[in-house]
Amino acid sequence: MSEPNYLKCHCQNCRNSIEFPAAGLGQTTSCPHCGQSTVLAEDASEAVETPSARAPKSRGKLVSVSLVALILTGAAAGLLVLRNRSNTNAAKHEAKSSPATNSPAPYTKPAAAESTTSPIPSAPKSIADLKPGVISLEKAKGSSLVYAVGILRNDSVHQRFGVNIELELTDARGNKAGTAKDYRAVLEPRQEWRFRALVLDSKAVAAKVSSIREE
Repeated sequence: MSEPNYLKCHCQNCRNSIEFPAAGLGQTTSCPHCGQSTVLAEDASEAVETPSARAPKSRGKLVSVSLVALILTGAAAGLLVLRNRSNTNAAKHEAKSSPATNSPAPYTKPAAAESTTSPIPSAPKSIADLKPGVISLEKAKGSSLVYAVGILRNDSVHQRFGVNIELELTDARGNKAGTAKDYRAVLEPRQEWRFRALVLDSKAVAAKVSSIREE
């Protein structure tokens, strides 16, 4: 059984992206995002801002933060030098103005330099951080369409861009009954995505995750 081609379109109501098998082109369905009726019509999807496009902004912010840290460190060091010089000059002035004695000069404890600690780097991105939950097949209200519904959690501190989830469908005998897909443009850190993948094969009774990837 050949794999169906998949197309993308935008919901005519909420403008969110919908990925669907090419066999469903022209059908009216419920949007998996807003629940409103929309027509599955092929169109040109807007370009998604990828992590590589955002990298210059992040690097610019990192450079700005580094410059501020260097300025603050230099200012603290300058204040420390001025304070030590002031203490030295005051001690010299006191020694000149007071008569000489055999008692040793009082001990002055040097000021301790402020300690700096490097921030602990966050863990790198991993596709294993995108964790799916239980998947069930649900029939849309007022329609004969069936969706594979489940939860995908971004269990990391990173934004994820262009997240694609592909499901393998099986029939009552456990045989493969096609595939279903859904797409999310941006998945925020520690956020859950409730995906709804359109199921066109009427023999399908169960679904499981076959792949998760980022564009």
